[in-house]
Amino acid sequence: MSKNVFKLFFVSFLAFFFLRCEKDDICIEDVKETPDLIILMLDSSNNNINRQPSGFKIRPIGTSNTLKQSSGDSLPLPLNTQEKVTQFEFILNHESENENIDTLQINYLRLDKFINRACGYRANFVLQEPAISLLNPGNDWVKGFIILKDTITDEKAAHLGVLY
Repeated sequence: MSKNVFKLFFVSFLAFFFLRCEKDDICIEDVKETPDLIILMLDSSNNNINRQPSGFKIRPIGTSNTLKQSSGDSLPLPLNTQEKVTQFEFILNHESENENIDTLQINYLRLDKFINRACGYRANFVLQEPAISLLNPGNDWVKGFIILKDTITDEKAAHLGVLY
């Protein structure tokens, strides 16, 4: 009799445990994280031509590491989810004698979207005017920018074109 009671208790416990789990207790891998800002480096004389300048690197302000750049023509930039701005150094001719650094500030509004209990919130962004501010005027190699898509909800297309 005690074996049957133990089996009944064990089966009841397992049934309770598995039936209690809800779909949103597990964050599915398909759920995308907070998207990066995707930029294109565009030729200022013909903004249909996108290419990276020679010796080009991007470094977030406050770090000594440059961002890893993709092999394609678009560059992902992570935005700070705790602030309304993120600052980057756009470096031309990195670590050479004629290195030129332009410090750019990207201005945006953060919009949080609730995914579920397991995944929590995901931040989306909307570029604010002015989308980019040049913080160190002088020998500027960045000539301007073009907003290609002002709402950053995915990484499928470029959001901002930087003219040089």
